[in-house]
Amino acid sequence: MRRFAFGLERVLEVRAYKERLAEAVLAEKSGVCAALQMKLEDNARATLVAGRERCRPGGNAADYRAGELYAVRLSQDRDRLMKALALAEAERESARLVFVEVSMSRQVVTKLRDREEAAYYKLISREEIKMMDELASGARERLKAGRP
Repeated sequence: MRRFAFGLERVLEVRAYKERLAEAVLAEKSGVCAALQMKLEDNARATLVAGRERCRPGGNAADYRAGELYAVRLSQDRDRLMKALALAEAERESARLVFVEVSMSRQVVTKLRDREEAAYYKLISREEIKMMDELASGARERLKAGRP
């Protein structure tokens, strides 16, 4: 029995390669979003700690002023991080859309290959059954005729 050979195998390989590239880009964009999200969480923790430190007993006016300036800087950092996160999420979404499109194009060719492969092996199976039937009927005819 001959092995199945898909005529569009190279197309499938190219599309699978493009899918892996798109997946890598999506992973990179997701990593950037995750890093920015962690920085925002760190900023929120630092803001909470700074608020507690500002109102601690035994602090003087200079400590309070330094705490206020630090809180303002943390607020500015939070705003900057939120804008960067919004841009990064938009880039991630566009990368996700590209990945979905590339993945769908690969899946179309994969499904075509699977259908053709199933049809090929079904045809081969039918031919083998037909050949076995012919051999069996020929053997029966030879036995009837008295030939071994």
